[in-house]
Amino acid sequence: MKPFDLLLLSVAIGLTSFTSYMFCTGGAPVEATGAESTVLAPRNPAFRSIVIHHSATHGGSAAAFERNHRARLGGLAYHFIIGNGSGAADGVVEVGYRWRDQIPGPHTKNQDINLESIAICLVGDFEKEAPTKKQMAALVELLEKLCRESQIPADRIRSHREVDNETLCPGRGLPMDGIRIAIAGRLAVAPVRTPR
Repeated sequence: MKPFDLLLLSVAIGLTSFTSYMFCTGGAPVEATGAESTVLAPRNPAFRSIVIHHSATHGGSAAAFERNHRARLGGLAYHFIIGNGSGAADGVVEVGYRWRDQIPGPHTKNQDINLESIAICLVGDFEKEAPTKKQMAALVELLEKLCRESQIPADRIRSHREVDNETLCPGRGLPMDGIRIAIAGRLAVAPVRTPR
């Protein structure tokens, strides 16, 4: 693993941000579509993996991608968007209607993958840059929550490129191996429960 990847990984593991606090404590995330857009436990047993994307754009938000995806994909293709500060606040997890309704999204060319995967898109072009520290912290928190609640092992977290070799998504700047190692480590530790 490269030193920069280790730095990103350690920042992602150790960084506590407002977004992570909001997410972990049930705070209301920025809504993508619909008034009931919250990060609820998955109810669709078909979700057995997670696919990570980048937007390949400088900025964006769930609402912007929804408009772009509407005509050709029938609406926002992803379940979650993580903002970079340009279009949506840095590190904010936006929840799409596909998550609220627990339906698959057309986020890859492989329909079998689409049917069984949760799609997360980080705003940015990671062929040219790395995700922000707040994006990485939010991604790690979101992945841990989804993996725990859906019983998805860390090795079932994949990049778009890993399920479709015709794309570079999510780019060189996203350390997929480091992310899987971090999530595996977190899943190995029992979650802290607060007494009632």
